[in-house]
Amino acid sequence: MAKKGHFLLGVLVGGAAAIGATLMLTPKTGKELQSKLVDLGDDLMDRAQDYYYLASETAADLKDDAKLHMNRVHDYASDWQDNASDIKEQAKAQFDEKTADLKSQFGGSLEASQEDFDDIVIDGKSAFGQAKDEAAAAVETVQEEVTEDK
Repeated sequence: MAKKGHFLLGVLVGGAAAIGATLMLTPKTGKELQSKLVDLGDDLMDRAQDYYYLASETAADLKDDAKLHMNRVHDYASDWQDNASDIKEQAKAQFDEKTADLKSQFGGSLEASQEDFDDIVIDGKSAFGQAKDEAAAAVETVQEEVTEDK
């Protein structure tokens, strides 16, 4: 029975192939061929337009999505910038507050007076002058010893 089923299936498939080949290979008149080609061209044109519209819609959707994402990124960046400014202002306020506390604890001792700087300059000048004098004396001593040894 199985062999008969396969044979019957082969006959049906073979018959369908024969009918298709006959229809495809049968000569047609020029007008029939021309109308078939025109219909095929119209179908191709319709498909091309469909693909064009599909591509245009997809591009517009992608453009809108990109704008949306760029706006989100811009908003996030603005938020980060605002947060950074707030943190900076808070840190400056805390620094000013701590500085004021230290000034109140130590009074005016943190303020350097001009008098202190003058003392340093005068002391520095006198120290350099003294060093210069000692160096000159040492040079004279060495020169005297060199002349005596000759």
